[in-house]
Amino acid sequence: MKTADITALGLMTFSLFLGAGNLIFPPMIGQMAGDNTLTAGLGFIVGDVGLTLLALIAISMIGGPDKILQDFPGPIQNLFWITLFIIIGPAFVLPRAAIVTYEIGLHPILGDSPIAFYGFIFTFLTTGMLFTLNPKRIVSTVGKWMTPVLLLLLTAIAVTTILSPQSPVEPARGNYIHQAFSEGVIQGYLTMDALGALGFGWIIAAAIRNLGTTSNRDIARYTAIAGLSAAIGMILVYSAMLYLGATSYGIAPNAGNGGHILSAYVSQLFGPYGITVLAIVFILACLTTCIGVSGAGAEYFHKVAPSISYRHFVIIIFSSATIVATIGLEKLIGITLPIILLFYPVAIAIILITLIRPWLAQPQKVTYILSSTALIFGLLDGAMAIGLMPTPASIWLIKHLPLFDLGMGWIIPGGIALITGITFSQFSLGPNTNDTTN
Repeated sequence: MKTADITALGLMTFSLFLGAGNLIFPPMIGQMAGDNTLTAGLGFIVGDVGLTLLALIAISMIGGPDKILQDFPGPIQNLFWITLFIIIGPAFVLPRAAIVTYEIGLHPILGDSPIAFYGFIFTFLTTGMLFTLNPKRIVSTVGKWMTPVLLLLLTAIAVTTILSPQSPVEPARGNYIHQAFSEGVIQGYLTMDALGALGFGWIIAAAIRNLGTTSNRDIARYTAIAGLSAAIGMILVYSAMLYLGATSYGIAPNAGNGGHILSAYVSQLFGPYGITVLAIVFILACLTTCIGVSGAGAEYFHKVAPSISYRHFVIIIFSSATIVATIGLEKLIGITLPIILLFYPVAIAIILITLIRPWLAQPQKVTYILSSTALIFGLLDGAMAIGLMPTPASIWLIKHLPLFDLGMGWIIPGGIALITGITFSQFSLGPNTNDTTN
């Protein structure tokens, strides 16, 4: 593969992960962490970039996203991928990207007009659909055009922030006073970008093939390179956004979210042009993510239903997202959050098993034990999120199960399940005959 193509692939992968949430979370963390921003930022990078990179490394190690679920029966594999691509596609990520882009980037310009809101949602998602229809041009469109423009604007914001900080760094507040690193890790985990990484594995592999590489070994190698490039880019962007947040208290005290901080800061830096700059940043960041998640979903759905073309699946995905976006962000989050809390632990369990698979005597047994544990406690997290958990039970779990109140109650039981699974697998009579990676 040519150097220019590798660079474009890395830029494309970086931009797939750089969505609205990735620009909103760090400024809020920076403002809350204050003089502990460095420690909190390291934790955030570990919880977000670390898990994302591990997901892509797992995909490259196993030989592609289609093999990461090889221990499960075919129907379970299909259920997993269909659920994943619905979540990161029309049910949540696509409509959220459109709504957040309007709320932060366009609302200050266009106001509360319903016509402006629905008109933007339709225009934004239609534009994303048009860019996604030709899978062979995604690397060129995203990696060689959109991402360089986005990087140029982000660099301008970062450099101006460093040269002209708008406020002194304040003391840390809340949990960031004594638990800055762990709080950062938790916030990084809650971005749930590792879910997107599993889905993006499909479109990254397809993009590599469209650039002329067909060897599975080379596809795995370039996937790892793309993941590392994306990780470096995300760390640089997060560092700038964290510093922006840490120096924002004077102009955006007690801001409700990172979007408000970013909007106030950019307006101070660039004056009347600030809102326009921010609008372009959010449009490009969210548009590239939309292209990525929809393209990945269409690639998978076309694989399992080849009678329906890739282009038709793209149209179906964006049409569905346009309808879902009309229900509003709060209702959207309320509906999808329990599903994500259920699904994310299982996804992380699968990533972890894939990474340690070469050292397991019976990886299938360990996979079943860990993933079933993650599923059970994910169900509890989901029930808690939508209020189905009886009050006495929720009080007991919050008191006795670490991290349960944060939607991460599966971690301690998952660790115990992993150790148990590894221990039992060592007493197996022979190697796992279902393991196709050896």
